[in-house]
Amino acid sequence: MGARRSFARGLARTALALALAGSVEAAATPSAPQSIEQEARSILDGLLRVDTSHGHETDALRPIARQLEAAGMKVELVESAPGRGNLVARLKGDGAKKPLLLLAHVDVVPVEGQKWTGPPFVPTERGGYLYARGVSDDKAMAAAIVAVALDRARGRAKLDRDLIVALTAGEETGGGPGVRWLLEHRPELFGDAGLALNEGGGLLLRADEKRMLEVTIGAAEKSYQSFQLVARGRGGHSSLPSPEADPVTPLARALVHLGEHRFPARVLDATREALAARAGWEKEPLAGALERTAASGKVSAADEPVLSAEPSVNALLRTTCVATQLEASNADNVLPTRAVAVVNCRILPDETREATRATLAKVIGDPAIAIEALDDIGVAPASATGGEATGAIREVAERMWPGVPVVHAMGTGASDSRFLRAHGIPAYGIGAAPGTLEDAVAGRAAHGPDERRPLAWLAPGVRFLDDVVRRLTQ
Repeated sequence: MGARRSFARGLARTALALALAGSVEAAATPSAPQSIEQEARSILDGLLRVDTSHGHETDALRPIARQLEAAGMKVELVESAPGRGNLVARLKGDGAKKPLLLLAHVDVVPVEGQKWTGPPFVPTERGGYLYARGVSDDKAMAAAIVAVALDRARGRAKLDRDLIVALTAGEETGGGPGVRWLLEHRPELFGDAGLALNEGGGLLLRADEKRMLEVTIGAAEKSYQSFQLVARGRGGHSSLPSPEADPVTPLARALVHLGEHRFPARVLDATREALAARAGWEKEPLAGALERTAASGKVSAADEPVLSAEPSVNALLRTTCVATQLEASNADNVLPTRAVAVVNCRILPDETREATRATLAKVIGDPAIAIEALDDIGVAPASATGGEATGAIREVAERMWPGVPVVHAMGTGASDSRFLRAHGIPAYGIGAAPGTLEDAVAGRAAHGPDERRPLAWLAPGVRFLDDVVRRLTQ
């Protein structure tokens, strides 16, 4: 009797193990949902559940690689370092045009030190929003790209160019483990692309989230460059301070000068359309200042204070430099021999880091403060405005949201597009997950705690990308 019970228990355990194995396999390779929007959401949920804030991109990409391979695409999952995976998949076209590259990164910024109201790596629906780290930057884009590629591959669509999907590592820390590494070590994977779509554009909703407000095409972005300011002193016991022993005060003085400095405000071709469009929905006095500035292409002395008071406008008009990190003594009773500040600059695309460094030296006005450029993570030349990417985006936007402005814009942050442009691949920013300016300002979008996107707009974002890709490949 005991033997029979033991045998029965063994069968039950085996059945449970097989059932669990089946459910795991089903989760790893889900059946195709009814729509491309549903599939994008399923892929997104899987990506959001993998913590890629400190690497581990490979873990997020393995199930996607299996899906793309099962659909018939040629897939490579290559690591620039252990766990730092980059997925590149290609669907062959007839070669009439050079390949179209769809790019997104799957790494995210850390959540340590942020106050989240829910688990950051569990996609959570609440109050009409989807919350999770990466839903805004950049996993929704990655999921939409994969869903679009799967749809084309399964349908065996006739494409007039190869379609390349690249999901990459390390964008948030400068792109070194991802796009930069791939172009240096495996350029054959997508270096032949004739056009790329990446993050850096946007689908901007009105504050009430009922209608689309603006569609932006990212044609340029600022260069990202950090400098280290170093002051040195004799050091010693904190009970015996002296000017010769103290490096902190001259460093603090330098930072005050830097904080009070404003680089010249200028209007670039890449920002003029965006300034004009924004004038249509801002309130006075900002609306009038934007309208006059966009019309003249110049920033007047009267309008400059109004424009500079709004951070998101100020960043479009000038190079900015701000202190982000400080370091001095390792004990409270010791005068440091070295005080250091890291200053992060976002440089307009037609300016150079050398000229920016020279300006910092002039503003600081103390030759004893050393100014050292940290790692060079690449310049950001602009892509030409107009052309087939602009035409496709404008055509699709007009069909989906008639009358909504579609404008070229400059990103105030940095993206992997700078590496593509330096390689000779025209890259354009596009949005696939609509959101509001209010969420961005409140810190509920990229990089903020409680990062979120409106649930009702996730599907339209996928359809927008899908239609743009269709327009560019068929």
